[in-house]
Amino acid sequence: MGGHPLFDVTDKCGYVTGGGSGIGRAIALGLAEAGAAVIVSDINLPAAENVVAEIHARGGRAYAVRTDVARKAEVEELVQLTTARFGRLDFAFHNAGILRITKPEEIGEEEWREELEVDLTSVFWCCQAAGRYMIAHGGGKIVNTASISGMIVNSGLTYSTAKAGVIQLTRVLAFRWARHRVFVNCISPGYIRTAMTAPHLARPGVEQEMLRQTPLRRLGEPRDIVGAALFLVAPASDFVTGHNLVVDGGVTLA
Repeated sequence: MGGHPLFDVTDKCGYVTGGGSGIGRAIALGLAEAGAAVIVSDINLPAAENVVAEIHARGGRAYAVRTDVARKAEVEELVQLTTARFGRLDFAFHNAGILRITKPEEIGEEEWREELEVDLTSVFWCCQAAGRYMIAHGGGKIVNTASISGMIVNSGLTYSTAKAGVIQLTRVLAFRWARHRVFVNCISPGYIRTAMTAPHLARPGVEQEMLRQTPLRRLGEPRDIVGAALFLVAPASDFVTGHNLVVDGGVTLA
Protein backbone atom coordinates (compact mmCIF):
# COMPACT_ATOMS: atom_id res chain seq x y z
CA MET A 1 0.00 0.00 0.00
CA GLY A 2 1.21 3.51 -0.76
CA GLY A 3 1.58 6.34 1.71
CA HIS A 4 4.08 7.38 4.33
CA PRO A 5 5.71 4.45 6.17
CA LEU A 6 4.94 6.07 9.54
CA PHE A 7 1.26 5.39 8.82
CA ASP A 8 1.74 1.95 7.31
CA VAL A 9 -0.41 -0.62 9.14
CA THR A 10 -0.18 -3.23 6.40
CA ASP A 11 -0.25 -6.67 8.01
CA LYS A 12 -1.03 -5.27 11.48
CA CYS A 13 -3.63 -7.41 13.21
CA GLY A 14 -6.14 -6.62 15.92
CA TYR A 15 -9.73 -6.06 16.92
CA VAL A 16 -12.26 -3.26 17.34
CA THR A 17 -15.02 -3.60 19.94
CA GLY A 18 -18.33 -1.93 19.19
CA GLY A 19 -17.29 -2.30 15.57
CA GLY A 20 -20.76 -2.92 14.20
CA SER A 21 -21.91 0.69 14.03
CA GLY A 22 -21.00 4.34 14.48
CA ILE A 23 -17.43 5.23 15.39
CA GLY A 24 -16.41 1.59 15.75
CA ARG A 25 -17.61 0.76 12.26
CA ALA A 26 -15.73 3.72 10.79
CA ILE A 27 -12.54 2.72 12.60
CA ALA A 28 -12.78 -0.91 11.51
CA LEU A 29 -13.35 0.12 7.90
CA GLY A 30 -10.56 2.70 8.05
CA LEU A 31 -7.96 0.37 9.54
CA ALA A 32 -8.86 -2.37 7.07
CA GLU A 33 -8.64 0.08 4.16
CA ALA A 34 -5.17 1.04 5.40
CA GLY A 35 -4.11 -2.60 5.22
CA ALA A 36 -4.77 -3.99 8.70
CA ALA A 37 -6.52 -7.29 9.40
CA VAL A 38 -9.44 -6.64 11.74
CA ILE A 39 -11.68 -8.65 14.01
CA VAL A 40 -14.96 -6.70 14.13
CA SER A 41 -16.43 -7.33 17.56
CA ASP A 42 -19.93 -6.30 18.59
CA ILE A 43 -22.73 -7.53 20.83
CA ASN A 44 -24.88 -7.34 17.67
CA LEU A 45 -23.35 -10.06 15.49
CA PRO A 46 -25.35 -9.29 12.30
CA ALA A 47 -24.14 -5.69 12.49
CA ALA A 48 -20.53 -6.88 12.81
CA GLU A 49 -21.05 -9.26 9.89
CA ASN A 50 -22.35 -6.40 7.75
CA VAL A 51 -19.19 -4.39 8.45
CA VAL A 52 -17.04 -7.41 7.60
CA ALA A 53 -18.94 -7.77 4.31
CA GLU A 54 -18.14 -4.11 3.54
CA ILE A 55 -14.46 -4.71 4.30
CA HIS A 56 -14.38 -7.82 2.10
CA ALA A 57 -16.06 -5.91 -0.73
CA ARG A 58 -13.19 -3.39 -0.56
CA GLY A 59 -10.57 -6.14 -0.65
CA GLY A 60 -9.74 -6.14 3.06
CA ARG A 61 -9.34 -8.86 5.66
CA ALA A 62 -11.83 -9.09 8.53
CA TYR A 63 -13.86 -11.48 10.66
CA ALA A 64 -16.93 -10.93 12.83
CA VAL A 65 -17.18 -11.97 16.48
CA ARG A 66 -20.01 -11.47 18.96
CA THR A 67 -18.72 -10.10 22.26
CA ASP A 68 -20.53 -8.75 25.31
CA VAL A 69 -17.71 -6.58 26.66
CA ALA A 70 -19.38 -6.41 30.08
CA ARG A 71 -18.54 -10.10 30.50
CA LYS A 72 -14.89 -10.63 31.39
CA ALA A 73 -14.81 -14.18 30.03
CA GLU A 74 -16.07 -13.04 26.62
CA VAL A 75 -13.44 -10.31 26.46
CA GLU A 76 -10.72 -12.84 27.20
CA GLU A 77 -12.18 -15.10 24.51
CA LEU A 78 -12.03 -12.20 22.03
CA VAL A 79 -8.29 -11.82 22.58
CA GLN A 80 -7.83 -15.59 22.26
CA LEU A 81 -9.85 -15.72 19.04
CA THR A 82 -7.92 -12.81 17.55
CA THR A 83 -4.53 -14.30 18.33
CA ALA A 84 -5.63 -17.73 17.14
CA ARG A 85 -6.88 -16.29 13.85
CA PHE A 86 -3.94 -13.96 13.14
CA GLY A 87 -1.12 -15.41 15.22
CA ARG A 88 -0.56 -12.13 17.09
CA LEU A 89 -2.23 -9.01 18.47
CA ASP A 90 -0.72 -5.73 17.27
CA PHE A 91 -3.58 -3.44 18.29
CA ALA A 92 -6.69 -3.52 20.46
CA PHE A 93 -9.30 -0.81 19.97
CA HIS A 94 -11.90 -0.54 22.74
CA ASN A 95 -14.88 1.43 21.51
CA ALA A 96 -18.03 -0.34 22.76
CA GLY A 97 -20.27 1.80 24.95
CA ILE A 98 -23.77 2.94 25.80
CA LEU A 99 -25.26 6.38 26.48
CA ARG A 100 -28.28 7.27 28.60
CA ILE A 101 -29.47 10.74 29.50
CA THR A 102 -31.19 10.71 32.90
CA LYS A 103 -31.50 13.45 35.48
CA PRO A 104 -29.01 12.80 38.34
CA GLU A 105 -31.79 12.69 40.91
CA GLU A 106 -33.60 10.01 38.89
CA ILE A 107 -30.76 7.57 38.09
CA GLY A 108 -31.51 4.14 39.50
CA GLU A 109 -29.09 1.61 40.93
CA GLU A 110 -29.39 -0.79 37.98
CA GLU A 111 -28.90 1.96 35.38
CA TRP A 112 -25.87 3.36 37.21
CA ARG A 113 -24.20 -0.03 37.49
CA GLU A 114 -24.96 -1.13 33.94
CA GLU A 115 -23.59 2.02 32.34
CA LEU A 116 -20.43 1.95 34.46
CA GLU A 117 -19.97 -1.73 33.61
CA VAL A 118 -20.19 -1.14 29.87
CA ASP A 119 -18.50 2.26 29.62
CA LEU A 120 -15.69 1.84 32.15
CA THR A 121 -15.31 -1.58 33.74
CA SER A 122 -15.43 -3.36 30.38
CA VAL A 123 -12.64 -1.11 29.10
CA PHE A 124 -10.45 -2.31 31.94
CA TRP A 125 -11.25 -5.98 31.26
CA CYS A 126 -10.42 -5.40 27.58
CA CYS A 127 -7.17 -3.60 28.41
CA GLN A 128 -6.21 -6.28 30.90
CA ALA A 129 -6.77 -9.14 28.48
CA ALA A 130 -5.01 -7.41 25.58
CA GLY A 131 -2.26 -6.10 27.84
CA ARG A 132 -1.44 -9.54 29.23
CA TYR A 133 -0.94 -10.88 25.73
CA MET A 134 1.07 -7.86 24.57
CA ILE A 135 3.34 -7.92 27.66
CA ALA A 136 4.15 -11.55 26.92
CA HIS A 137 4.71 -10.95 23.18
CA GLY A 138 6.82 -7.82 22.88
CA GLY A 139 4.25 -5.02 23.08
CA GLY A 140 1.42 -3.50 21.07
CA LYS A 141 -1.00 -0.60 20.78
CA ILE A 142 -4.13 -0.22 22.92
CA VAL A 143 -6.59 2.56 22.10
CA ASN A 144 -9.67 3.36 24.19
CA THR A 145 -12.59 5.53 23.12
CA ALA A 146 -13.17 8.13 25.84
CA SER A 147 -15.15 11.35 25.26
CA ILE A 148 -15.05 15.07 25.85
CA SER A 149 -17.86 14.21 28.27
CA GLY A 150 -15.07 12.98 30.55
CA MET A 151 -13.49 16.44 30.42
CA ILE A 152 -16.41 18.88 30.53
CA VAL A 153 -19.84 18.94 32.16
CA ASN A 154 -22.77 17.97 29.94
CA SER A 155 -25.97 15.92 30.04
CA GLY A 156 -24.96 12.32 30.72
CA LEU A 157 -23.85 12.07 34.34
CA THR A 158 -23.03 8.34 34.46
CA TYR A 159 -21.55 8.42 30.96
CA SER A 160 -19.38 11.43 31.83
CA THR A 161 -18.19 9.79 35.03
CA ALA A 162 -17.29 6.61 33.17
CA LYS A 163 -15.45 8.43 30.39
CA ALA A 164 -13.42 10.46 32.90
CA GLY A 165 -12.48 7.09 34.36
CA VAL A 166 -11.43 5.82 30.92
CA ILE A 167 -9.08 8.78 30.49
CA GLN A 168 -7.39 8.16 33.86
CA LEU A 169 -7.37 4.39 33.35
CA THR A 170 -5.55 4.98 30.07
CA ARG A 171 -2.92 7.11 31.78
CA VAL A 172 -2.30 4.68 34.62
CA LEU A 173 -1.96 1.66 32.32
CA ALA A 174 0.31 3.61 29.96
CA PHE A 175 2.61 4.37 32.88
CA ARG A 176 2.58 0.83 34.24
CA TRP A 177 3.09 -0.91 30.90
CA ALA A 178 5.49 1.47 29.12
CA ARG A 179 8.51 -0.71 29.97
CA HIS A 180 6.80 -3.57 28.13
CA ARG A 181 6.31 -1.39 25.01
CA VAL A 182 2.55 -1.59 25.45
CA PHE A 183 1.28 1.80 24.33
CA VAL A 184 -2.05 2.88 25.84
CA ASN A 185 -3.84 5.97 24.52
CA CYS A 186 -7.40 7.19 24.19
CA ILE A 187 -9.45 9.32 21.83
CA SER A 188 -12.02 11.81 23.12
CA PRO A 189 -14.55 12.53 20.37
CA GLY A 190 -16.72 15.61 20.53
CA TYR A 191 -20.31 15.72 19.39
CA ILE A 192 -20.53 12.94 16.79
CA ARG A 193 -23.63 12.02 14.80
CA THR A 194 -24.20 8.28 15.35
CA ALA A 195 -27.08 5.91 16.02
CA MET A 196 -26.18 6.05 19.72
CA THR A 197 -26.36 9.84 19.91
CA ALA A 198 -29.39 10.16 17.60
CA PRO A 199 -32.05 10.03 20.36
CA HIS A 200 -30.23 12.75 22.30
CA LEU A 201 -29.78 14.89 19.18
CA ALA A 202 -33.51 14.58 18.47
CA ARG A 203 -34.45 16.33 21.71
CA PRO A 204 -35.61 19.94 21.19
CA GLY A 205 -32.74 22.38 20.93
CA VAL A 206 -29.95 19.85 21.60
CA GLU A 207 -28.39 19.78 18.14
CA GLN A 208 -28.55 23.57 17.86
CA GLU A 209 -26.81 23.94 21.22
CA MET A 210 -24.10 21.46 20.22
CA LEU A 211 -23.49 23.38 17.00
CA ARG A 212 -23.27 26.60 18.99
CA GLN A 213 -20.64 25.05 21.27
CA THR A 214 -18.54 23.74 18.35
CA PRO A 215 -16.24 26.40 16.82
CA LEU A 216 -16.10 24.51 13.50
CA ARG A 217 -19.92 24.85 13.40
CA ARG A 218 -20.72 21.29 12.45
CA LEU A 219 -21.25 18.02 14.25
CA GLY A 220 -18.63 15.35 13.80
CA GLU A 221 -19.15 12.26 11.70
CA PRO A 222 -17.67 8.84 12.54
CA ARG A 223 -15.15 9.22 9.72
CA ASP A 224 -13.67 12.21 11.57
CA ILE A 225 -12.21 9.80 14.16
CA VAL A 226 -10.48 7.50 11.67
CA GLY A 227 -7.33 9.62 11.25
CA ALA A 228 -6.74 9.71 15.00
CA ALA A 229 -7.30 5.95 15.21
CA LEU A 230 -4.83 5.27 12.41
CA PHE A 231 -2.21 7.53 14.04
CA LEU A 232 -2.48 5.75 17.41
CA VAL A 233 -2.22 2.28 15.84
CA ALA A 234 0.55 3.12 13.35
CA PRO A 235 4.32 3.57 13.91
CA ALA A 236 3.72 7.34 13.82
CA SER A 237 2.72 7.17 17.50
CA ASP A 238 5.71 5.14 18.71
CA PHE A 239 6.69 7.88 21.19
CA VAL A 240 3.13 8.60 22.33
CA THR A 241 1.59 6.89 25.34
CA GLY A 242 -0.88 7.93 28.01
CA HIS A 243 -2.28 10.59 25.68
CA ASN A 244 -5.90 11.68 25.36
CA LEU A 245 -6.31 12.78 21.73
CA VAL A 246 -9.25 15.19 21.54
CA VAL A 247 -11.18 15.24 18.24
CA ASP A 248 -14.01 17.66 18.94
CA GLY A 249 -14.12 20.47 16.38
CA GLY A 250 -12.89 22.83 19.09
CA VAL A 251 -15.59 22.33 21.75
CA THR A 252 -13.12 22.10 24.64
CA LEU A 253 -11.30 25.29 23.62
CA ALA A 254 -13.89 27.45 25.32
